[in-house]
Amino acid sequence: MIYLKPLHIDDLSFLIEVRNDKTTRENLENDNQFTLDECEQWFNKTKPEWYIILNKNDEKVGYLRTNEYEIGCDIHPKYRRNGYARHAYIEYLKDKDYATLWVFEDNFAKNLYESLGFIENGESKIIRDRKYVRMIWKRPVI
Repeated sequence: MIYLKPLHIDDLSFLIEVRNDKTTRENLENDNQFTLDECEQWFNKTKPEWYIILNKNDEKVGYLRTNEYEIGCDIHPKYRRNGYARHAYIEYLKDKDYATLWVFEDNFAKNLYESLGFIENGESKIIRDRKYVRMIWKRPVI
């Protein structure tokens, strides 16, 4: 079980710890590392509507990125493969009708997205010699 809380400036050191990890960056379009100062400037300038993912013990396990309809989730390496990303997406999407995301075709997370109902929409690009595909999710019509 998880819950989402809005990202606060006090969470940025955790965000940077996850974001700058090599295993996180290799699966992001922008694989640059950022300093805490750069992250604080970004946060103050853009006022992002991102979320920290907390587990049942109130431990920060990752974060959910949002930008209107586009979403993404990054989990701290020590908490991966525990279902936190799945639960974060389910929690976030419960009040949404539409979402989109980008994923490298060879990223294990693509299986998760497909199991949640995301489908490729045909858009793709090559990033660092890897195919990066866009996937969409629509609330099922009952």
